[in-house]
Amino acid sequence: MQDPDPIEKHFNRSFSGFEAPPPENSWEKIRDRLHPAGSGSGKMMNLFVRIRQWGFSSGLNPVAGTAAIILLILFIWISYSHKHNISGHAYAGESRICKGIALLYQVYDKTEPIDTVKLIMTVRVDGKGFYQFSGIKDGSYLIKVIPGQGSEAIKNYQPSFYDQDRDLSKANVIRVKTEDPVIDIHLLPR
Repeated sequence: MQDPDPIEKHFNRSFSGFEAPPPENSWEKIRDRLHPAGSGSGKMMNLFVRIRQWGFSSGLNPVAGTAAIILLILFIWISYSHKHNISGHAYAGESRICKGIALLYQVYDKTEPIDTVKLIMTVRVDGKGFYQFSGIKDGSYLIKVIPGQGSEAIKNYQPSFYDQDRDLSKANVIRVKTEDPVIDIHLLPR
C-alpha cells in the first residue's frame, strides 16, 4: 500500500469530523418511504395494535396475549357467521305501505301441514314500506305483515303472509340457509 500524497493528507485533515447538515425535509421523505400511509392503517389494524400494546403493558406474556386475541376473534366469527338478515318491502296493491308491522315466525314442523310455529321477532315497517329482521339463524320461517292502524292500507287490505296468503296453514315457508333472502310481501285486498 502506498503512502498518501501530501494533498490527500491535507484534505483528510481539513475535512475530518466534518458532517454536513441534512437537507430540509429529508427525514419526512425517508419516513414516507419507510412507512407509507396506506400500510397498517384501518380500524382493524388500529384495534389490533391497541390490544397488543395493552397486552404488553399489563405484563401479559406475548404468546398468551396473542393466543387470547386469536381466541376472541375466532369466538366472534363463529358467533356471527351463521346469522342472516331477512328484508323486503310490503305492498298494498301497487304502492308500498307507509306504516305497519312485520312478524317473523319460526316453523318447527318438518312436513305439511304447518301447525308448530313460534313468533320470534316483530319489526316496524318504515315510511318506505321497508322491513328487516336481523340475526336470523338457518331455518324455516313465515313472515306476516299487518298494515298500521289509521293508515290507508288498513281500510282496503288485510294482514297477509308472504305470497298473499292470510291463513297460516297455506302460507309459503321461507327457508334460510346460505343467503340473506329479500322477500316482498303483497297484502290481500279485502
